[in-house]
Amino acid sequence: MTDLISASDLQIECLRDPPGGQHAGVRSGVKITHIPTGLTAICETERSQHRNKQIAMDMILGGLTSKHFR
Repeated sequence: MTDLISASDLQIECLRDPPGGQHAGVRSGVKITHIPTGLTAICETERSQHRNKQIAMDMILGGLTSKHFR
């Protein structure tokens, strides 16, 4: 994923479809868990799964590098 985090330390999941609506059947939400720390980020704000994954990864990186997290 990045130079700071090994891909084997991450669990990436696609979230369930939203009920009903115009875009039913679109799986765009992403949940990323950093296994060693248990830090979890969920993003479902964008319609693009790729973009949600990027945002969730940024959230994980922010949590791991923030002095408040340690």
